[in-house]
Parts: sequence; C-alpha cells; structure tokens
Amino acid sequence: MTTPPNWDLGLLYVPGSPELERDLAALRSKKEAFQAYRELLRERQPSLAEFGAMTRELEALRVLESNLEGWADLRFSQDTAHEEALAFLAQVREESAELEAAVLFYEIWWKELEPAAAERYLASLPEFDYYLRQARALLEHTLSEPEERIVALKNPNGREALVTLYSSYTNRYTFDSSFVPGGDGQPLNREELAVHFRSHLPEVRAKAYQELLRVYGQDGPFLAQIYQALVRDWRQENVRLRGYGSPALVRHKANDLPESVVASLLRVCQSRGPAVFGRYFQKKAQALGQARLRRYDLYAPLFEDKGRWEFGEAMDLVRDSFSSFAPQLAQLAGNVAESRHLDAALRPNKASGAFCASLAPGQIPWVLMSFKGRTQDLFTLAHELGHAAHSQLAREQNIFQFHASLPLAETASTFGEMLLAKRLLQDAGPQEKEALLFHLMDDAYATVGRQAFFALFETQAHELINQGAPARALAEAYLENLKTQFGQAVEVAPEFSWEWVAIPHFYFAPFYVYAYSFGQLLVYSLWRVYEKEGPDLAQRLMTLLARGGSGSPLDLVAEAGLGPLDDDFWAGGFEVIEGFLG
Repeated sequence: MTTPPNWDLGLLYVPGSPELERDLAALRSKKEAFQAYRELLRERQPSLAEFGAMTRELEALRVLESNLEGWADLRFSQDTAHEEALAFLAQVREESAELEAAVLFYEIWWKELEPAAAERYLASLPEFDYYLRQARALLEHTLSEPEERIVALKNPNGREALVTLYSSYTNRYTFDSSFVPGGDGQPLNREELAVHFRSHLPEVRAKAYQELLRVYGQDGPFLAQIYQALVRDWRQENVRLRGYGSPALVRHKANDLPESVVASLLRVCQSRGPAVFGRYFQKKAQALGQARLRRYDLYAPLFEDKGRWEFGEAMDLVRDSFSSFAPQLAQLAGNVAESRHLDAALRPNKASGAFCASLAPGQIPWVLMSFKGRTQDLFTLAHELGHAAHSQLAREQNIFQFHASLPLAETASTFGEMLLAKRLLQDAGPQEKEALLFHLMDDAYATVGRQAFFALFETQAHELINQGAPARALAEAYLENLKTQFGQAVEVAPEFSWEWVAIPHFYFAPFYVYAYSFGQLLVYSLWRVYEKEGPDLAQRLMTLLARGGSGSPLDLVAEAGLGPLDDDFWAGGFEVIEGFLG
C-alpha cells in the first residue's frame, strides 16, 4: 500500500440504505419503549433485575446513537462542503438531543436516589460501577427534569449549531499560494498551507503564517462573536444555572480530576516551561543560523523534509515500532488500515487536522489524517493509530466506560510517538538524529508548553468576556500570553494576536487543552519507567489502556505505579524534556 488510502464509510452505513433507516427507526422505537420505565419509577423502586434491564437498554440506545452520529460526523469530515452530509449531521444531532431529553428521568432518578438503595443497585451491576458513581457525583449540578429537557433540546440549534457554523465557515477558507516556490498558483486549503509552516525556507514559513493570519484575522471580529456567544452560553448554563464555581470546573469534574491537580500541572508548566523551552528556542535559532527565533520559525526543520516516505513504508515503521514494545499494539494498529477504516488521502474540503473516532466497544476505530510523506506525517500516523489501539484494548468496557477520560486519552497516542522516535533514532545518522531530537522538542513544546498557555488564555478569555470585553481585548490578551511564554527567546509579530480564532478546541471543547499537557507529561513519566524496566512496563501500560474510562485518572495512574500527581511529578516530566536538549 503506497498510496494514502480513503476509508470506506459504506462498511458502516450507506446514505439512504435500508440499514441506515433500520437503525434510525430502532433508535426512535427503543427510545419510546424506554419511556415505560418512567411510570415504573413513579410508582416504586425497581427490582435489581429491572434496574439492570433499564441500564442495559440505555446502553443499547447509546451504542445506536454513537454509530449514527459518529457516521454522520465522519461523512461530514470527509467532505465539509457536502450539503447533504451537513443536513444529515444536523438531523442526527436532533435525534441525539431528543434521546437526551427522553432518558433524563432515569438519570435524574438515579442521581437523587438515597445512598443505601444506590449501593444495593451498584452491587448488582459492578460492570457499570464507575459510570453510575460518576453520575451521582454530579447531582449538585443537575437541574430539574423539565430544565434538563430544555437544555438538551436547545443545544443542537444553539451551541452545537454555532460550532458547526464555525467549522463549515473556516473549512471553506482558501489561502493564496503565490509565495510557494515552484507552485502552480492554485489556492491552498489549511492542511496544504500548514505544510509550509515547516518549510526549510525562512521567507516561506513567514509568508505561510502571514497568509493564515490574514485570512483568519480579516474575519477575526466575526469569529470572535461566535466564540463570545459560546462562552456566554457556557457560563449561563454551567455557572449561573448548574452552580459550578467556575467555567473550567465543569471540565475538571467531567474529567474526575481535583482542581488542585490541574492547578499543579499549570503552575509547573507556567514556571518551568518558559525557561526550558526558551533554552531550546535559543539553541534552535543557533542551529538555523539566526540571532533570534521568530514565531514563524517555531517548527522550522533543521533540514528540508521533501516528503520521502511512502504510505506503506510509514505503516511498516509504525507497526514495527509498536511491536518492539508489545506485538499486540502493532496488530491493533494494523487493524485500522486492513479494515479500510483509515482515510489518509489528500482532497479538497476534507476536514483539517487528524483524529481517531472510536464509536463503540468492539468496533475498529476510524482514523482521518492527510498523509504527505513527511516525517511529521509519520508521527501523526503513530499518534492516531495509538488512539486506535487504545480503544481496541478497551473493547471489553461498556459504552459508558469505554472512552478514556481526556487526561488519559493521549496516553497510548503519545507513547506511540515516543516508540516511533526510538525506532527512527536506531537507524539515524548524526544529521538525522539531531533533526529527530529537535522534532521531539518541537512536539514537547507544542503539546506541553503551548497547550498549557492555551489553557491559561482560555481562563482569561472567559473572564474577559464575562466582563463585557470586546474582541480586540481578547486579541491583546492572547498576544500578551505569547510574549509571556516566549520571553526574549522568540520574536512575536503583532498579527499573531488573532491566532486564537484559528484554534478549534476553544470553540469545540472548552478547557479541553490542558489534557494534552497532562497526557504528554504523564507519558514522559512512563517513558522514564520504560527506560529503567524495559518490557516489564508493557503489561502495566496495556492494563491501564484496557481500563478505558472505567476509573478516575488518579486511580488508574496509581494502579500503573505512578504519581502522586503533584508539582514534583510534573517537574519530572520536564526533566525528560531537558534530556532531549542534551
């Protein structure tokens, strides 16, 4: 396989097919049948068998919902300009919202159940223990059933519609390519433009960033309005109505992480990051023959990457690197391509970036990326296939406990990148080795330092919007954030003040980004253990991954023999980063 593949979504559903209509009808009929339990709960407490039946029927509903909405998302991602795909995605999101409203009575009854009765039910369904306990932990932030129904029904045409608008609008952006040496003059999409952020030519890097920021910046006030509306909606629902102490606390509780752990993570990143990465940026400027690094040069390669890798060769390298740690990881990664669940081809209107979509337990995940043959693409492939291996290892979990919490979701993917780096370093000459170590530092900054300062900006942005600050104030705050994290080591041009409107995570998943810093520093700690223990770590890590989301991050990390997650722990991760510097 040398040509980057397209996935075959027809393996799941075909538009207008009997199978698609059957499952849509099943979702509706099962949802209606589930209402019978409403009357039962009004009359009396269910028996243990009835509670088990209720929970398993809800599980079946969630699997149907995940398959239908997941397929709609995948179909939209492969062509964001496809109007029918967008319309169907909106339709399925409406179905999901109606399902949320229809099952609220069960969830609210369970949260409000007196403790002794709840413990009896929990003992009868140990496989759902963590999900059910987590639901009860959020009781204080749960509204009445009529209020929850309103929230569930409004979201598809409220915040979710705004997110879709942002995605559809920005995915249609095209960028001028006149700065590309030897180019054909055709407009670029964002993925194609992003290639030039890593050009070996300084003027090309600068012009690529300037073009990105020109296009996003000219729509900056409009995109900021979308963001401001999302932030206000988030605060109104979660702080004012649900009683969370802060906008970020919503995410911390969903991640089952104490606020103190997140504060510790960000504190260490804020105190150690600028110094550690500042030294790297100075070293990189020297290697590039520059007096000072510009923000345009952040991901500059030491040498030109001409995209020499064939896709089949890339797959072999990733599988080989995974196999050196655990052969099962290599097999699980290979399942994705062999099942035609991998879309790595280049085409217009394809969603930017890369992701792994794990729809339900026992299914092969779906991976999307755009493979151009660069070394960076090898690491993206390893990252997403690491995600895919993670979800397959967790296949024995139920749909409620299948997905790892956000802080642990990057464990396998980032560890996969480290395994690939180790494999590439084995065969690298001096020049290639230096380039790979610089790549590891680039990745460490992008995943630890950059994401931590994103999280700090996001907290500030939510507060500024609450105070009625205009879009320009957000842009100024973002520019100041960049200057703080880079200090004197990196020159930041004023146009970067609008870079934040080009960061989808701020729109799609508020306060998500610290999970990247958490996951990367956790993996560095795992890597330190691996360098000491070698293969003995494999079983511990595989056991951790197989747990999926069936326990709190603190408990699962403790089971893996790591922690406590305090300042010293995060500082240990920075020691690994400093080791890359030599």
